[in-house]
Amino acid sequence: MIDFNKFGIIFKREYLTRVTSKAYILTTLLAPLIFLGIFLIPIAVTLLSPDTQRVVALVDETEVIAPRMIEINPNQFVVFPDLTLEEIRTKVTTGELNGFVVIDEEVLDGTRTPELIYGGTGGVGFVADVRSALRTSIRDEKLDRAEVTEEIRGIMAERVSLTTRVLTETGEEEQDTSALFIVGIILGMIMYTAMFVYGGIVMRGVIEEKTSRIVEVIVSSVRPFELLMGKVMGVGALAVTQFAFWILAIAGISAASTPILLYFFGSRVSEAAGSSDTQAAMATIESELPFTIPEIGFGLILGFIIFFVLGYLMYSALFAAVGSALESETENQQLTLVVSLPIIIPIFFLSPVSTDPDSTLAFVLSMIPLFSPIIMPVRMAIMNVPLWEVALAITLMAATFIALIWLSARIYRVGILMYGKSASLRELARWVRYS
Repeated sequence: MIDFNKFGIIFKREYLTRVTSKAYILTTLLAPLIFLGIFLIPIAVTLLSPDTQRVVALVDETEVIAPRMIEINPNQFVVFPDLTLEEIRTKVTTGELNGFVVIDEEVLDGTRTPELIYGGTGGVGFVADVRSALRTSIRDEKLDRAEVTEEIRGIMAERVSLTTRVLTETGEEEQDTSALFIVGIILGMIMYTAMFVYGGIVMRGVIEEKTSRIVEVIVSSVRPFELLMGKVMGVGALAVTQFAFWILAIAGISAASTPILLYFFGSRVSEAAGSSDTQAAMATIESELPFTIPEIGFGLILGFIIFFVLGYLMYSALFAAVGSALESETENQQLTLVVSLPIIIPIFFLSPVSTDPDSTLAFVLSMIPLFSPIIMPVRMAIMNVPLWEVALAITLMAATFIALIWLSARIYRVGILMYGKSASLRELARWVRYS
């Protein structure tokens, strides 16, 4: 039986010594600020950067395309009727112009592909703007020549949108969570990183105590199993504290995203949307976005935390066992690779699982206990996973943790007092069988 008083002492030591460290506090506070920076910096760069207008000369032999392109963007397209092609080319070379396009009847009837000759400083957006204006102008000219009616023009210009909703087994309509594809991938990568980070903390702590011989004093009054459980649970509580703070902070930042934008960039937002009302301007910009940010429900957050905790417990037990068998982190990479592979392998399946989260492959992978912490949250983000599947995965993970903690404890009780060299896999197997 576990002596919970001694277990509590180890738990408090592992938790309090790390939660009050400067490194932990710094990383805990900086992560939401980094998230805020990732959110604000691209918007700030877009809104605050000067709008550099690049000018393109149109050499239009048809005399019908250039006027249309100039009407689309009079600041970008110009015509120089008195200059030869070589003189225009010279202006591009000297930097007076950014580029030029030659348009003739062959371009108009589609037998020749038009070419944009530019100075190489345009960028993808510049080329896309020229291509779009040219394509629109040629299309409109062809429609005019074909004497197409306004009704047909309207039909061709229509863009049909599609809203999707999921019909559940009970016949109720719910929000389609397929838009959470990216969220699922991000959750998988976060879980992947967390397993390594917090499992590594446990392993390094074991190695440090072992090499400094502090553990010899500790095990004289605490059983190795109590020491192992206290260490694993203490660092686990540390991880949960950090994740809870990050979730609350990021949720608060997300909820305050619009006020933050209005506070810092209110005037530029209004200018970009052509409205003096900043709230109306934000609504205009949000309506023009090619996507909507999906809502992340409480169930997904709770599921992520549960699978993280169980995944951490499984892998930290393994990392602690490996740490007890090593003299330093750089020795015997074979052992660390054995523990790391089950964390790495699911990453290769994130794409097929995200593409078809209800497939047999996705189901099987999410039921493998060592893969479940990464695969199941991805499925839960993208689809409504049946409750029995989630419950089964949690049960299998809990059972696996019990088996792994027993196995790791048998390795830990021997390895923690072994010095001189790192153990091999064969030696670990012998340690498990020791009575």
